Amino acid sequence: MDKSKNQKKSISQKENLCKKNNFAGKIFVKIILRIVTIFCIALALFFGGKYGMKEFTRYQIEKKHALVEREIKASAELVLYKMRYSDIIAIKKRKSVSSAYSFVRFSGIIRAGIEDLTLCQISISENGKSLRVKIPPTTLLGNDIQSEEVFDERQGIFAKITTQEIFDEIAAAKEEIAKEIIAEGLLDDADARAALVIRQMLSPLGFKEIIVEK
Repeated sequence: MDKSKNQKKSISQKENLCKKNNFAGKIFVKIILRIVTIFCIALALFFGGKYGMKEFTRYQIEKKHALVEREIKASAELVLYKMRYSDIIAIKKRKSVSSAYSFVRFSGIIRAGIEDLTLCQISISENGKSLRVKIPPTTLLGNDIQSEEVFDERQGIFAKITTQEIFDEIAAAKEEIAKEIIAEGLLDDADARAALVIRQMLSPLGFKEIIVEK
């Protein structure tokens, strides 16, 4: 009788132990599954956030690029240097025994700068903080006569100085003046000023660094 009871008791203990082991196993599996689920969610959030941040940064860079282009297009021709000049020319003409002359005073303005700013090459760093602008070379934009005056002249019977001849002499003189001013460093001065002006133009857009190069 005692032996039978002991056997039943032993079987009951084994069954209880099996139940406990099964329960512990289920709990362990649930814990593992929960850890794996949390890890997968964290991984998804990490890569999702990283992708989202990358897309946001790309959008910000494209937006800044568009702002830079708009600012540049707003002033397509950039005048960097303007210089006034004046001169007097003497025009003489002789025909047979007759002669004529004219003294002409004239003034003009020479402009130097970048003819077309839209030709600038723009690049923005990956973090959107640095802007690099490669600019076209500076050139002579204009050489315009502002005033002219014949203040002394004498016309001969056979030798007369025409208005067209005066215009031609002024045109030749202004070209020589332009060559002299360029030789003195006009375009070099314009180049030096270009970087400063473009930085000032684009600095309100919020870049930490603006690099201007030729």
